[in-house]
Amino acid sequence: MKLKHTKWYAFGILIIISVVLAAASIIEKFSGTDFAADKIYGAWWFVVLWCIFAIMSFVYIISRSLYRNKIIFILHCAFVMILLGAFVTFLTAKRGYMHIRQGEISNTYIPEKNETSRNLPFDVKLVLFDIKYHPYTYEPADFISYLKINNEICSVSMNKIYSYKGYRFYQKDYDTDEMGTVLMINHDPYGISITYAGYFLLLLSMLIILLTKLRWKIFFIFIPLVLLWYYISQLNPMTPILRSPMLAIHVSIIMLSYALFVFITATGIIGILSQRLCAKLYKWNQTLLYPALFMLAAGIFTGAVWANISWGRYWGWDAKETWALITMLVYAIPMHRNSFLIFRNPLKFHVYCTCAFFAIVITFFGVSYFLGGIHSYV
Repeated sequence: MKLKHTKWYAFGILIIISVVLAAASIIEKFSGTDFAADKIYGAWWFVVLWCIFAIMSFVYIISRSLYRNKIIFILHCAFVMILLGAFVTFLTAKRGYMHIRQGEISNTYIPEKNETSRNLPFDVKLVLFDIKYHPYTYEPADFISYLKINNEICSVSMNKIYSYKGYRFYQKDYDTDEMGTVLMINHDPYGISITYAGYFLLLLSMLIILLTKLRWKIFFIFIPLVLLWYYISQLNPMTPILRSPMLAIHVSIIMLSYALFVFITATGIIGILSQRLCAKLYKWNQTLLYPALFMLAAGIFTGAVWANISWGRYWGWDAKETWALITMLVYAIPMHRNSFLIFRNPLKFHVYCTCAFFAIVITFFGVSYFLGGIHSYV
Protein backbone atom coordinates (compact mmCIF):
# COMPACT_ATOMS: atom_id res chain seq x y z
CA MET A 1 0.00 0.00 0.00
CA LYS A 2 1.50 3.31 -1.09
CA LEU A 3 1.30 6.17 1.39
CA LYS A 4 -0.04 8.50 -1.30
CA HIS A 5 -3.12 6.28 -1.53
CA THR A 6 -3.95 6.44 2.19
CA LYS A 7 -6.10 9.52 1.59
CA TRP A 8 -8.47 7.53 -0.58
CA TYR A 9 -8.51 4.60 1.81
CA ALA A 10 -9.21 6.80 4.84
CA PHE A 11 -11.91 8.94 3.26
CA GLY A 12 -13.32 6.00 1.31
CA ILE A 13 -13.89 4.09 4.55
CA LEU A 14 -15.39 7.23 6.10
CA ILE A 15 -17.94 7.36 3.27
CA ILE A 16 -18.66 3.63 3.66
CA ILE A 17 -19.22 4.12 7.39
CA SER A 18 -21.62 6.99 6.72
CA VAL A 19 -23.62 4.87 4.27
CA VAL A 20 -23.69 1.93 6.69
CA LEU A 21 -24.91 4.17 9.51
CA ALA A 22 -27.67 5.64 7.36
CA ALA A 23 -28.78 2.18 6.24
CA ALA A 24 -28.62 0.86 9.82
CA SER A 25 -30.96 3.58 11.10
CA ILE A 26 -33.52 2.62 8.46
CA ILE A 27 -33.09 -1.12 9.09
CA GLU A 28 -33.63 -0.48 12.81
CA LYS A 29 -36.93 1.22 12.00
CA PHE A 30 -38.31 -1.85 10.22
CA SER A 31 -36.46 -4.74 11.92
CA GLY A 32 -36.22 -3.45 15.47
CA THR A 33 -33.52 -2.14 17.80
CA ASP A 34 -32.37 -5.60 18.92
CA PHE A 35 -31.81 -6.72 15.33
CA ALA A 36 -29.78 -3.61 14.46
CA ALA A 37 -27.77 -3.85 17.68
CA ASP A 38 -26.95 -7.52 17.10
CA LYS A 39 -26.40 -7.60 13.33
CA ILE A 40 -24.85 -4.17 12.77
CA TYR A 41 -23.79 -2.00 15.73
CA GLY A 42 -22.55 -4.92 17.82
CA ALA A 43 -21.25 -7.06 14.94
CA TRP A 44 -17.56 -7.84 14.61
CA TRP A 45 -17.37 -6.47 11.04
CA PHE A 46 -18.73 -3.09 12.18
CA VAL A 47 -16.07 -2.85 14.89
CA VAL A 48 -13.37 -3.89 12.41
CA LEU A 49 -14.56 -1.20 9.99
CA TRP A 50 -14.08 1.51 12.63
CA CYS A 51 -10.68 0.07 13.59
CA ILE A 52 -9.51 0.17 9.97
CA PHE A 53 -10.76 3.74 9.66
CA ALA A 54 -8.86 4.79 12.80
CA ILE A 55 -5.65 3.11 11.61
CA MET A 56 -5.86 4.51 8.09
CA SER A 57 -6.63 7.98 9.41
CA PHE A 58 -3.58 7.89 11.67
CA VAL A 59 -1.38 6.63 8.81
CA TYR A 60 -2.70 9.44 6.61
CA ILE A 61 -1.94 12.02 9.31
CA ILE A 62 1.67 10.79 9.45
CA SER A 63 2.03 10.58 5.68
CA ARG A 64 0.82 14.18 5.28
CA SER A 65 3.16 15.35 8.06
CA LEU A 66 0.18 16.86 9.88
CA TYR A 67 2.01 16.27 13.14
CA ARG A 68 4.02 19.42 12.36
CA ASN A 69 0.87 21.43 13.08
CA LYS A 70 0.50 20.39 16.70
CA ILE A 71 -3.10 21.57 17.17
CA ILE A 72 -4.37 19.85 14.02
CA PHE A 73 -2.46 16.74 15.05
CA ILE A 74 -4.01 16.79 18.54
CA LEU A 75 -7.47 17.31 17.04
CA HIS A 76 -7.19 14.21 14.88
CA CYS A 77 -5.54 12.20 17.65
CA ALA A 78 -8.51 13.10 19.88
CA PHE A 79 -10.89 11.36 17.48
CA VAL A 80 -8.59 8.33 17.33
CA MET A 81 -8.50 8.26 21.14
CA ILE A 82 -12.32 8.44 21.30
CA LEU A 83 -12.53 5.46 18.94
CA LEU A 84 -9.92 3.63 21.01
CA GLY A 85 -11.96 4.24 24.16
CA ALA A 86 -15.07 2.89 22.43
CA PHE A 87 -13.11 -0.20 21.35
CA VAL A 88 -11.86 -0.82 24.89
CA THR A 89 -15.42 -0.42 26.19
CA PHE A 90 -16.62 -2.92 23.59
CA LEU A 91 -14.01 -5.46 24.71
CA THR A 92 -13.94 -5.04 28.49
CA ALA A 93 -17.07 -3.30 29.81
CA LYS A 94 -19.63 -5.18 31.90
CA ARG A 95 -23.21 -3.97 31.76
CA GLY A 96 -26.46 -5.35 33.08
CA TYR A 97 -29.56 -4.93 35.23
CA MET A 98 -30.48 -5.67 38.83
CA HIS A 99 -34.09 -6.01 40.00
CA ILE A 100 -34.40 -5.78 43.75
CA ARG A 101 -37.39 -5.42 46.06
CA GLN A 102 -37.53 -3.18 49.10
CA GLY A 103 -35.81 -4.84 52.06
CA GLU A 104 -34.12 -7.49 49.91
CA ILE A 105 -30.39 -8.08 49.56
CA SER A 106 -28.78 -9.13 46.29
CA ASN A 107 -25.31 -9.54 44.84
CA THR A 108 -26.23 -10.66 41.31
CA TYR A 109 -27.16 -8.92 38.08
CA ILE A 110 -28.30 -10.00 34.61
CA PRO A 111 -25.83 -9.09 31.84
CA GLU A 112 -27.29 -7.14 28.94
CA LYS A 113 -26.19 -9.67 26.32
CA ASN A 114 -26.53 -12.84 28.37
CA GLU A 115 -29.33 -14.16 30.58
CA THR A 116 -26.92 -15.97 32.89
CA SER A 117 -26.65 -14.00 36.14
CA ARG A 118 -23.28 -12.75 37.38
CA ASN A 119 -22.06 -11.96 40.85
CA LEU A 120 -21.04 -8.59 42.25
CA PRO A 121 -18.10 -8.43 44.68
CA PHE A 122 -20.41 -6.89 47.32
CA ASP A 123 -24.01 -6.98 48.59
CA VAL A 124 -26.71 -4.45 47.67
CA LYS A 125 -29.82 -3.86 49.79
CA LEU A 126 -32.77 -1.74 48.74
CA VAL A 127 -33.61 0.18 51.90
CA LEU A 128 -36.33 2.34 50.35
CA PHE A 129 -37.69 3.29 46.95
CA ASP A 130 -39.35 6.68 46.63
CA ILE A 131 -40.99 8.74 43.90
CA LYS A 132 -41.11 12.51 44.10
CA TYR A 133 -43.97 14.14 42.19
CA HIS A 134 -44.40 17.57 40.67
CA PRO A 135 -46.53 19.77 42.95
CA TYR A 136 -50.29 19.20 42.55
CA THR A 137 -49.79 16.54 39.85
CA TYR A 138 -49.26 12.80 39.50
CA GLU A 139 -46.31 13.37 37.18
CA PRO A 140 -43.05 11.95 38.63
CA ALA A 141 -40.29 14.48 39.12
CA ASP A 142 -37.68 11.93 40.22
CA PHE A 143 -37.20 8.26 41.08
CA ILE A 144 -34.90 7.53 44.03
CA SER A 145 -33.49 4.23 45.26
CA TYR A 146 -31.93 4.33 48.73
CA LEU A 147 -29.35 1.57 48.90
CA LYS A 148 -27.09 -0.01 51.46
CA ILE A 149 -23.94 -1.35 49.83
CA ASN A 150 -22.02 -3.31 52.43
CA ASN A 151 -22.22 -0.80 55.31
CA GLU A 152 -22.57 2.34 53.22
CA ILE A 153 -25.89 4.14 52.68
CA CYS A 154 -26.31 5.86 49.30
CA SER A 155 -28.98 6.97 46.85
CA VAL A 156 -29.43 6.56 43.11
CA SER A 157 -31.84 8.72 41.12
CA MET A 158 -32.37 10.07 37.61
CA ASN A 159 -29.23 11.95 36.50
CA LYS A 160 -27.50 10.98 39.75
CA ILE A 161 -25.38 7.85 39.72
CA TYR A 162 -23.53 6.11 42.51
CA SER A 163 -20.13 4.52 42.06
CA TYR A 164 -18.65 1.80 44.24
CA LYS A 165 -15.44 -0.16 43.53
CA GLY A 166 -15.61 0.71 39.83
CA TYR A 167 -19.27 -0.32 39.51
CA ARG A 168 -21.70 2.47 38.68
CA PHE A 169 -25.40 2.27 39.53
CA TYR A 170 -28.13 4.05 37.53
CA GLN A 171 -31.85 4.36 38.13
CA LYS A 172 -33.61 2.67 35.21
CA ASP A 173 -37.13 1.56 36.20
CA TYR A 174 -39.34 0.58 39.12
CA ASP A 175 -42.16 -1.81 40.01
CA THR A 176 -45.72 -0.62 39.57
CA ASP A 177 -46.41 -1.05 43.30
CA GLU A 178 -43.44 1.24 43.99
CA MET A 179 -41.85 -1.38 46.25
CA GLY A 180 -39.05 -2.44 43.93
CA THR A 181 -36.48 -0.92 41.62
CA VAL A 182 -34.54 -1.80 38.49
CA LEU A 183 -30.97 -0.59 38.57
CA MET A 184 -28.57 -0.52 35.67
CA ILE A 185 -25.00 -1.56 36.48
CA ASN A 186 -21.96 -0.57 34.47
CA HIS A 187 -18.35 -1.55 35.04
CA ASP A 188 -16.08 0.18 32.51
CA PRO A 189 -12.98 1.49 34.33
CA TYR A 190 -10.78 1.79 31.23
CA GLY A 191 -12.89 2.66 28.20
CA ILE A 192 -14.64 5.66 29.75
CA SER A 193 -11.36 7.14 30.98
CA ILE A 194 -9.79 6.89 27.52
CA THR A 195 -12.91 8.28 25.84
CA TYR A 196 -13.18 11.22 28.23
CA ALA A 197 -9.50 12.01 27.68
CA GLY A 198 -10.28 12.12 23.96
CA TYR A 199 -13.22 14.47 24.62
CA PHE A 200 -10.93 16.79 26.59
CA LEU A 201 -8.28 16.89 23.86
CA LEU A 202 -10.98 17.47 21.25
CA LEU A 203 -12.49 20.39 23.18
CA LEU A 204 -9.06 21.94 23.83
CA SER A 205 -7.94 21.71 20.20
CA MET A 206 -11.26 23.03 18.84
CA LEU A 207 -11.17 26.05 21.13
CA ILE A 208 -7.58 26.88 20.12
CA ILE A 209 -8.42 26.55 16.41
CA LEU A 210 -11.50 28.77 16.77
CA LEU A 211 -9.56 31.43 18.65
CA THR A 212 -6.77 31.29 16.09
CA LYS A 213 -8.96 31.48 12.99
CA LEU A 214 -11.71 33.81 14.26
CA ARG A 215 -10.05 35.58 17.23
CA TRP A 216 -12.37 38.33 18.53
CA LYS A 217 -15.17 37.34 16.11
CA ILE A 218 -15.78 34.17 18.12
CA PHE A 219 -17.29 36.21 20.94
CA PHE A 220 -20.13 37.33 18.67
CA ILE A 221 -20.93 33.66 18.07
CA PHE A 222 -20.98 32.91 21.79
CA ILE A 223 -23.51 35.68 22.52
CA PRO A 224 -26.47 33.75 21.00
CA LEU A 225 -25.08 30.58 22.59
CA VAL A 226 -25.29 32.15 26.05
CA LEU A 227 -28.78 33.49 25.33
CA LEU A 228 -29.95 30.05 24.17
CA TRP A 229 -28.40 28.41 27.22
CA TYR A 230 -30.12 30.87 29.57
CA TYR A 231 -33.53 30.41 27.92
CA ILE A 232 -33.36 26.60 27.94
CA SER A 233 -32.04 26.54 31.52
CA GLN A 234 -35.22 28.31 32.65
CA LEU A 235 -37.41 25.49 31.33
CA ASN A 236 -38.78 23.00 33.83
CA PRO A 237 -39.40 19.77 31.90
CA MET A 238 -41.78 17.23 33.40
CA THR A 239 -39.76 14.20 32.23
CA PRO A 240 -37.30 13.25 35.01
CA ILE A 241 -34.46 12.40 32.64
CA LEU A 242 -34.58 15.93 31.17
CA ARG A 243 -34.31 17.62 34.55
CA SER A 244 -30.57 18.08 34.24
CA PRO A 245 -28.27 21.10 33.75
CA MET A 246 -26.82 19.16 30.81
CA LEU A 247 -30.05 19.78 28.88
CA ALA A 248 -29.37 23.50 28.41
CA ILE A 249 -25.71 22.94 27.51
CA HIS A 250 -26.36 20.15 25.01
CA VAL A 251 -29.40 21.65 23.27
CA SER A 252 -28.07 25.22 23.03
CA ILE A 253 -24.80 24.10 21.42
CA ILE A 254 -26.58 21.82 18.95
CA MET A 255 -29.18 24.45 18.02
CA LEU A 256 -26.55 27.12 17.37
CA SER A 257 -24.58 24.72 15.18
CA TYR A 258 -27.73 23.97 13.17
CA ALA A 259 -28.41 27.70 12.82
CA LEU A 260 -24.92 28.22 11.41
CA PHE A 261 -25.42 25.35 8.95
CA VAL A 262 -28.72 26.90 7.84
CA PHE A 263 -26.89 30.19 7.21
CA ILE A 264 -24.13 28.40 5.29
CA THR A 265 -26.73 26.63 3.16
CA ALA A 266 -28.75 29.79 2.47
CA THR A 267 -25.70 31.84 1.49
CA GLY A 268 -24.37 28.86 -0.45
CA ILE A 269 -27.50 28.82 -2.60
CA ILE A 270 -27.04 32.55 -3.20
CA GLY A 271 -23.41 31.88 -4.15
CA ILE A 272 -24.51 29.20 -6.63
CA LEU A 273 -27.01 31.57 -8.24
CA SER A 274 -24.82 34.68 -8.18
CA GLN A 275 -21.43 34.57 -9.89
CA ARG A 276 -20.64 38.02 -8.48
CA LEU A 277 -21.16 36.93 -4.82
CA CYS A 278 -19.86 33.37 -5.15
CA ALA A 279 -16.24 34.04 -4.14
CA LYS A 280 -17.13 36.46 -1.32
CA LEU A 281 -19.67 34.08 0.23
CA TYR A 282 -17.15 31.27 -0.14
CA LYS A 283 -14.79 33.06 2.23
CA TRP A 284 -17.60 33.65 4.74
CA ASN A 285 -18.84 30.07 4.67
CA GLN A 286 -15.37 28.63 4.73
CA THR A 287 -14.78 30.51 8.00
CA LEU A 288 -18.21 29.75 9.49
CA LEU A 289 -17.80 26.03 8.80
CA TYR A 290 -15.30 25.85 11.66
CA PRO A 291 -17.63 26.97 14.49
CA ALA A 292 -20.60 25.17 12.90
CA LEU A 293 -18.82 21.83 12.73
CA PHE A 294 -17.00 22.23 16.04
CA MET A 295 -20.21 23.12 17.87
CA LEU A 296 -21.94 20.12 16.34
CA ALA A 297 -19.08 17.93 17.57
CA ALA A 298 -19.22 19.56 21.01
CA GLY A 299 -23.00 19.09 21.11
CA ILE A 300 -22.68 15.41 20.21
CA PHE A 301 -20.07 14.73 22.86
CA THR A 302 -21.77 16.75 25.62
CA GLY A 303 -24.83 14.65 24.82
CA ALA A 304 -22.66 11.55 25.17
CA VAL A 305 -21.45 12.68 28.60
CA TRP A 306 -25.05 13.36 29.66
CA ALA A 307 -26.14 9.93 28.42
CA ASN A 308 -23.30 8.34 30.37
CA ILE A 309 -24.37 10.16 33.52
CA SER A 310 -28.03 9.23 33.10
CA TRP A 311 -28.01 5.81 31.41
CA GLY A 312 -24.51 4.48 31.88
CA ARG A 313 -23.87 4.45 28.14
CA TYR A 314 -22.22 7.34 26.33
CA TRP A 315 -23.31 6.05 22.94
CA GLY A 316 -26.39 3.96 22.19
CA TRP A 317 -26.78 4.27 18.38
CA ASP A 318 -30.15 5.97 18.71
CA ALA A 319 -31.32 7.30 15.32
CA LYS A 320 -30.75 10.94 16.32
CA GLU A 321 -27.24 10.15 17.59
CA THR A 322 -26.47 8.21 14.44
CA TRP A 323 -27.60 10.93 12.05
CA ALA A 324 -25.87 13.66 14.04
CA LEU A 325 -22.67 11.63 13.65
CA ILE A 326 -23.35 11.21 9.91
CA THR A 327 -23.85 14.98 9.62
CA MET A 328 -20.55 15.61 11.39
CA LEU A 329 -18.72 13.21 9.07
CA VAL A 330 -20.32 14.72 5.96
CA TYR A 331 -19.38 18.28 6.90
CA ALA A 332 -15.88 17.23 8.01
CA ILE A 333 -14.90 16.36 4.42
CA PRO A 334 -14.81 19.96 3.02
CA MET A 335 -12.64 20.95 5.99
CA HIS A 336 -9.82 19.02 4.30
CA ARG A 337 -9.22 21.48 1.47
CA ASN A 338 -5.54 20.60 1.28
CA SER A 339 -6.45 16.99 0.57
CA PHE A 340 -9.32 17.70 -1.82
CA LEU A 341 -8.60 20.63 -4.10
CA ILE A 342 -12.21 20.55 -5.29
CA PHE A 343 -13.19 22.40 -2.11
CA ARG A 344 -10.93 25.32 -3.08
CA ASN A 345 -13.37 26.00 -5.88
CA PRO A 346 -16.07 28.37 -4.47
CA LEU A 347 -18.90 27.04 -6.64
CA LYS A 348 -18.18 23.38 -5.92
CA PHE A 349 -17.80 24.16 -2.21
CA HIS A 350 -21.25 25.82 -2.17
CA VAL A 351 -22.83 22.92 -4.06
CA TYR A 352 -21.40 20.36 -1.65
CA CYS A 353 -22.46 22.25 1.50
CA THR A 354 -25.95 22.80 0.07
CA CYS A 355 -26.33 19.07 -0.62
CA ALA A 356 -24.86 18.22 2.80
CA PHE A 357 -27.73 20.10 4.44
CA PHE A 358 -29.93 17.11 3.60
CA ALA A 359 -28.21 15.25 6.46
CA ILE A 360 -29.34 17.95 8.90
CA VAL A 361 -32.89 17.78 7.57
CA ILE A 362 -32.93 14.04 8.27
CA THR A 363 -31.34 14.54 11.69
CA PHE A 364 -33.76 17.25 12.76
CA PHE A 365 -37.01 16.22 11.06
CA GLY A 366 -36.57 12.75 9.56
CA VAL A 367 -35.71 11.12 12.86
CA SER A 368 -38.65 12.67 14.68
CA TYR A 369 -41.27 12.01 12.00
CA PHE A 370 -40.02 8.75 10.52
CA LEU A 371 -37.18 6.90 12.23
CA GLY A 372 -38.22 7.49 15.85
CA GLY A 373 -36.10 6.66 18.90
CA ILE A 374 -35.57 8.19 22.34
CA HIS A 375 -34.87 11.59 20.75
CA SER A 376 -38.18 11.64 18.88
CA TYR A 377 -40.59 14.11 20.49
CA VAL A 378 -43.59 13.99 18.14
